[in-house]
Amino acid sequence: MPLLVEQCLQLLPPVKVFAQDSQAENLNDTAITLTDEALIKQSHSLEASLISLFNIKDRLQYYRSYPLPPLYQEGLLQCQLHLADMMAETLDSPWFAQFTDKLAHAGENKELTQLLNRLDTLETEHLSLAKKSQLHTAQASIKQGLRTQKLTLEFMGQDCQLAQVNNIPVSAKVGSNNENRQSPAPQANNAFNLSIAAYLIKQDDPVCQKRVWQAYQGRAKDKNRPALQRVLQLKTLQAHDKGFPDYASFSLAKQFLSTPELVKTFLDSQTKLAPTAPWKLGHQLAQSNSMLTKKMTGLELVKKIQTRAEVLGFGFETVTQNIHRVWYQGRLLGDIFREPAKRSKIHILRAPVLGRQFGQIQLSMKQQLNHRKDKQDLVSAYATALSALTGSSHYYLVNTIGETLDTSNIGEDWLALYLAEGLIQPLAKQTRESTISHFAKQLKVFRAKVALDFYSATGLKPYKSLEDEFKASFAGDWSPPEDYPYNFYAIVTIGPLYYQELWQASLSQYLYQVTKHCENQHSIYDTLVVNEDSNTLNQRLKILLGEPVDALSLIKRIQDDFSYQEKLSQIERTFTCPI
Repeated sequence: MPLLVEQCLQLLPPVKVFAQDSQAENLNDTAITLTDEALIKQSHSLEASLISLFNIKDRLQYYRSYPLPPLYQEGLLQCQLHLADMMAETLDSPWFAQFTDKLAHAGENKELTQLLNRLDTLETEHLSLAKKSQLHTAQASIKQGLRTQKLTLEFMGQDCQLAQVNNIPVSAKVGSNNENRQSPAPQANNAFNLSIAAYLIKQDDPVCQKRVWQAYQGRAKDKNRPALQRVLQLKTLQAHDKGFPDYASFSLAKQFLSTPELVKTFLDSQTKLAPTAPWKLGHQLAQSNSMLTKKMTGLELVKKIQTRAEVLGFGFETVTQNIHRVWYQGRLLGDIFREPAKRSKIHILRAPVLGRQFGQIQLSMKQQLNHRKDKQDLVSAYATALSALTGSSHYYLVNTIGETLDTSNIGEDWLALYLAEGLIQPLAKQTRESTISHFAKQLKVFRAKVALDFYSATGLKPYKSLEDEFKASFAGDWSPPEDYPYNFYAIVTIGPLYYQELWQASLSQYLYQVTKHCENQHSIYDTLVVNEDSNTLNQRLKILLGEPVDALSLIKRIQDDFSYQEKLSQIERTFTCPI
């Protein structure tokens, strides 16, 4: 850790490294009509100047995911600030603007076009250090407001009080000052949430359930209102500076669903009645049965996953007991390091860059898989690892950032569906897992509507009544609607793009259903994820799905196809395999 921090703080700004290159020194004097070959050389020089910064950034994020002593935390913070300063200096430099201008006038080199797309993404998201500092301060305040434990559950009368919850008085368990002083923050947070959940499970009166749930959702409104309004102000100013009426329009302009109207159309198509209202969820789950799942070890499932992946062209070599070397069609991709953990997830230690470095992935793996979700988490993590290692570009940014933010995970989502086939049993109706899945989706749909509406200008609000939208998903009332933006932190981190997880899940599911019976699954993965030809997403979707693949048409195709599946089994359907 100290060595990483030292390397980070001694890292030269990419501006200086790039300027030392003889090709870069002549950049200002070079005509815009550079040949692709000359631009490729300059782009490789840029890549060489940035790769150390990117590698340290990835390792920094990995270490920040672990609890660390204060001294190490301080060192990582200094490193993070240093990297941010260098990246800002790079994006603000004149040669960067000149270089991207030359890329925009490049010939037919598709990989350079993909690089320009990623650089534009960085530039679009770039804020001055002063505004970024203000934004991060406001976001931190909101996170703290949602986590605070100085809360009490007060009843105006005796009607909704429970004598005890788990043999502990409710008033003492929820928001007790004594508990807050005696317990570490994480334990206090769990105790508070569990006590609310326990109350909702024990309370049979739906009116009382609703009152307590709504009170909890609005718990941080008064504390977080100034910070949330500050975030909205900063985002709106950013949009106005770029010529947009509001932040919703600005943030969506370069996405696949490129307007608030398209996002609204998609969210409307996904709106269905959830199995239960939020305040009744705990009560219903307590009364429902879990799916019966065959238990297995994580290692057993990994072996089955690798067998499925080999059909696509992957190869696996055991270096040590906890290190697997990954190949794809004879090309070395990198290594996956395994470690035991309470939950399966991955960290990218080093992203692959063709001709420059192999990838390194840390797979934290749950050892014993007793539930369906345990298996799903491991399959999803392994799919993310394989798709991250498969990057075939000479540029880090092309391999790690999607063409649009709302399509960046389609490949790994498709791969997770493919790997899960035959390994994870489908959700059974009327089970606890099914209820959670359908409820969680509708909660995401509703929150996506709230986020989209929050960042839209007053005269451009996409929804006439968010209360009606809540009723459409949960068949209940939640007042006041002013509480809606104050109960989830993602509204200030993801904002109007909150829909993207739903959209990518729907599109990847559609892609998988349309092509799952094709024999050439390796060609589908090669086209969708590997993409050695550097085709745009539209070009890849045309190859896989055929026309039309514009956003509105895909929304309708997804909606119609899923409706069609409800009437006709997949075995009876006719599938086309365009590749």
